[in-house]
This record gives sequence, C-alpha cells and structure tokens, in this order.
Amino acid sequence: MIIFTILCIPVLSLYAQKSDRFNEFGSQKRLRLNIYLGPLIAFSSVEGNFSIDMGATGGFIINEDFFAGIYGQKLRNNPPREDLANIGLPTYSDGEIEMIHAGGVLGYMHKPGKVLHWGISGSAGVGILTLSATEPKYLSREKVYDDKVYIVIPKLFAELNVTKWLKVNASAGYRFLGKVSSFYVNQDKEKILIFNKSDYNKPEFSVALFFGAFEIRRGILN
Repeated sequence: MIIFTILCIPVLSLYAQKSDRFNEFGSQKRLRLNIYLGPLIAFSSVEGNFSIDMGATGGFIINEDFFAGIYGQKLRNNPPREDLANIGLPTYSDGEIEMIHAGGVLGYMHKPGKVLHWGISGSAGVGILTLSATEPKYLSREKVYDDKVYIVIPKLFAELNVTKWLKVNASAGYRFLGKVSSFYVNQDKEKILIFNKSDYNKPEFSVALFFGAFEIRRGILN
C-alpha cells in the first residue's frame, strides 16, 4: 500500500497543477469532481482490549465541499479471547478475534479552502467477525466461529491542507455494530452469544492521509 501511494504522488501532483476540471450539464451548471485516496488507521476497543484497524479509502470530492467514496479496514492486532470454555470450546486455547469490513463513506467539509477546517462524515459497511483458536490435538489454528455484521461509524473531523495534493485528517467517532447473531447453546439450553455488540460499540479515533488533486487555495507547504 505504501509503495502504491508513493507511486501515485507524482501523478496526482500533475493533476493538482491543472485547474477548472469539471463536467458541464447544461449551459450554467457545473459539477466539479476531484479524486482522493490514501491510507487510514483507526484506534478503538474490542472486547476490552486496545484495537488497531488499518486500511485505505478513496473517492470523489464534489464541488470542494462534499465527498463520497469507499473504504476497507482490517483489525491488525487481533485481541485475545479467553472465555473459550463458556462457548463450547473447553480444550481450545489462544483464542483471537479477527475483523474485516468495507463499505461507503459520505461527508461534508466546512470552508475547505482554509488551511485548517472541520467537517462531518459517516461510513456504513459490512464485515466479518471471526474467532480463531488453537485446536488441542494437532495444535493447529482454526476459525471456530464467524459472524457477518453491519458497521456504521459517524464522525466529526478536523483536516489540515498541507499542499494542493495532500491533506491530513484526524477524526473522532463512534462505532455501531448490528446483526450479531452467532450463539452457542449450552447443556442447560441457554443461548450464549459468541460476539456481544456491547463489546464492539465503542468510540473510535482515526488518522488518514489523503492524496489527490484538491485545487485548494491555501496549504501550509504551498
């Protein structure tokens, strides 16, 4: 991902030198689209453990104020799961949580021509939660449970225009999970959730670098 981003920088710089790129609809209306892409990293909590999500995002800035795009993220530090006996795996060990999700992003930037400005955004996507553990007989890693989930993250962000082709974005939001349905039925016929939404509905803080042809008027390194 890093190599790809570095290779993109000179191309995006050439685009940033061009002005007045737009599609015309009728004689008066103009729709201006600028492309952006970049890496992102998010910090939150998963089942009481500090979590790090890494991924990438990209899309279009519409008339400088609004943006729409897509994203993808993967949980990198795999928080541990220790209550394996409670979910029917008494002989398994070294449980770990894995998560991957992707979806769409919509947002608004307030006065994006300023070097430092703020905005609001929201992402919505689908993901897979997976519980992996070590099988006792052959000591091999197995995916023992998984669950498809919906993820919604509203955010408030601050953004810094560094150059005409680079922005730094810092955001704070809240992650909501839906459709968590995997469960284990114990000997007493009780249903025990494998993944509990309350362990994932948590605040989230993220940092992203956006590369693109922004056509902003001011940047701290311009």
